[in-house]
Amino acid sequence: MHTTNASAPPPHPPAKLNPDYHANWEQLHNDANARREAAWAVKARLLGRLPDLTDTERADLAKANVEWEAAHQLCMLCLDTYQHRTFEDAMAWLNQTFCSTNPVSLPDLHAFSTIRQLMKAAYRIHGKRLEMENIERNMLDLSRADNFSPFSEFANCTTWEVIIPSHHYRTASDIHAHYTVYEVDDGMHVAMQTAKRSISAINASEMLIEEFLRQRVSQWTGRRWFFAKKLPAITFYTYNPPSEYSKEMFSRVELSAPLARGKRISVAGWPSVGCVPAAVRPNWLPGGLADWGTFDDDADT
Repeated sequence: MHTTNASAPPPHPPAKLNPDYHANWEQLHNDANARREAAWAVKARLLGRLPDLTDTERADLAKANVEWEAAHQLCMLCLDTYQHRTFEDAMAWLNQTFCSTNPVSLPDLHAFSTIRQLMKAAYRIHGKRLEMENIERNMLDLSRADNFSPFSEFANCTTWEVIIPSHHYRTASDIHAHYTVYEVDDGMHVAMQTAKRSISAINASEMLIEEFLRQRVSQWTGRRWFFAKKLPAITFYTYNPPSEYSKEMFSRVELSAPLARGKRISVAGWPSVGCVPAAVRPNWLPGGLADWGTFDDDADT
């Protein structure tokens, strides 16, 4: 009696062949590399006396530049496309050559039509992974916020996005501002950020505070503040998320004078808090729970 094993794994799909495979890719590469080296020799010779070149020599230099670029592109095409019989071979080469410490895995190689599409997707994943590793190195430790009470309870936090028209403050373009507001019985804590990541400039902090007060707790008349009601105690903070090249920062805004009726806002400084609450950190960073949607205008979508 014939039986089948119901628990047997499904068969692997056949390897996906590379339609751009060239059996003679090595010869193509060697010929292109020889052209590249010859063009480089011409460039090196002519660039050494660039100010004294004749018109004919300048034309030769321009031709050498074009020849070098064309030969170089063919060399790269041989290595990342022509040499691979299958898409699986291409992924193995990519991981061995560029991603050996942290290989890239793509779930369905059959979803790609060409090796170039495959390489582009893999390089993008690899690049984003390296970017995130650098970002994580620049992040503050969330555990340090355990003894920092503002923004500690998500139930008391609300988020608020505002587009500030450029004509309000004579800026070059509209400003996308984001506020995280933590309200408790004895007052209010407000963390501010803009879509351009950095708001360390004093006038930017003053502008965001003014906009918050204008829309939430005051009336604006003739460039002076006339508060519609008694102001609650408000502490302002600035938040700058980490990037590949800059540290995550969460700072308390120090005002030169308390907020008062008819007084202009003046920021004296912004000392670092030394930690960042999870409620303030946007959701595209680990530990962040605030709903930012597509607020980060630097995102590569």
